Amino acid sequence: MIVRRRPVFGLWISLALAAGCSDADLTGPLAYEEQPGMTREVDGKSHLADKPKIREKARAVLAKLYGPNPKEIHVPEGAPFSKDESGTVGGLLANHLRTAEGPKRLPHAGGFALYRRHCLHCHGLSGAGDGPTAPFVFPPPRDFRRGLYKFTSTPNGARPDRDDLRRTVRDGLHGTSMPAFEALLTKEEIEQVLDYVTFLSVRGETELALIEEGFIGDDEDPDALEDDVVADLTSAVFGKWEDAADKVVDPPVARTPSSPESVRRGRDLFLGRTKEKLECAGCHGVKGRGDGKSFVDPDVFNRVVFRGDPSKMAERVAQLDEPTQELWKQKLDEWGNPLRPANLTVPVYKGGRRPIDLYWRIAKGITGAQMPAHYPGIDHAQIWDIVNFVLALPYQPELLEEPGVAAEAEAVRR
Repeated sequence: MIVRRRPVFGLWISLALAAGCSDADLTGPLAYEEQPGMTREVDGKSHLADKPKIREKARAVLAKLYGPNPKEIHVPEGAPFSKDESGTVGGLLANHLRTAEGPKRLPHAGGFALYRRHCLHCHGLSGAGDGPTAPFVFPPPRDFRRGLYKFTSTPNGARPDRDDLRRTVRDGLHGTSMPAFEALLTKEEIEQVLDYVTFLSVRGETELALIEEGFIGDDEDPDALEDDVVADLTSAVFGKWEDAADKVVDPPVARTPSSPESVRRGRDLFLGRTKEKLECAGCHGVKGRGDGKSFVDPDVFNRVVFRGDPSKMAERVAQLDEPTQELWKQKLDEWGNPLRPANLTVPVYKGGRRPIDLYWRIAKGITGAQMPAHYPGIDHAQIWDIVNFVLALPYQPELLEEPGVAAEAEAVRR
């Protein structure tokens, strides 16, 4: 049993904007975007839409815990943020601190200022994935507020290890609009950005927890969202992030050297020819082109997603025939965005092309997507065989074009 210290509302950071980022850059006051459940019905549940007293309590709790607006950041005790050079937890978030000892200027820009400069235009001020350029990029920018990240080394649904976030910011996500910042930010600046992204996630997860707790509460109950309940909810959110490093999925066996034999074993697993009966081809297609029968035809997908006004994609979906519409609705990610299986004949991998990156995708799946975890359904040696096959396929397309494979492909399409 692990006992965690309950957060208290002691240390907080007063944030001053770094040079190059001033209020003149904005058209109005800085304010966090609220989660939909605060004010309206979501998935058939009213949440806090009809509970004004609890809603105001939730807002007050968030302001006390994390600050009333993005310019004034509070850091509750126990928050899963890094220490700055002075040993202050949360010190990387801003360039000014205000503590019991008084105000203090820090020798760096702070994650908030760097985030505004480099990330806000896509991910939005609150990390909701709603920045001004968001409608024009695909896949859409991540909404950090649920704490869910796709390309991690931790189990499906778990919070990312810090190195997962570091790798994404540093190297970008290949084949997407998420750029690599290694050439734009120093190592120290990347760490500041990581803390601020974590801050937005933790704040968003706490907000969701308050909404869920308030949903089952009585709006007339004076003890709704009392301090002990809030402390437990917040501690649970912090714990998910604190435990992430201990949950990294490290392969217990070394990678199987790539060889024709290993590649063929991986191909047989991919095609479902083994006793494990994997369904890889059902999504990625028997030729590995991302055109499996379980998903909308790629030409239809590309026409709906990439042709026309991005804000009118829903209208284009509504024009599809009924079976295709139904299939489309079944193939959305956790954020409500359309999914497209990777075309494995092209050597572009969003989460990284290192063998260990592909190992993680296969072994533990992709959080928020419909890529499932395949361990323990297959063992680690088999996972490495699939990795070797996937890495070989772009350069050996004949692996899925042999006569026997072609016949199998035709049978599946019938």
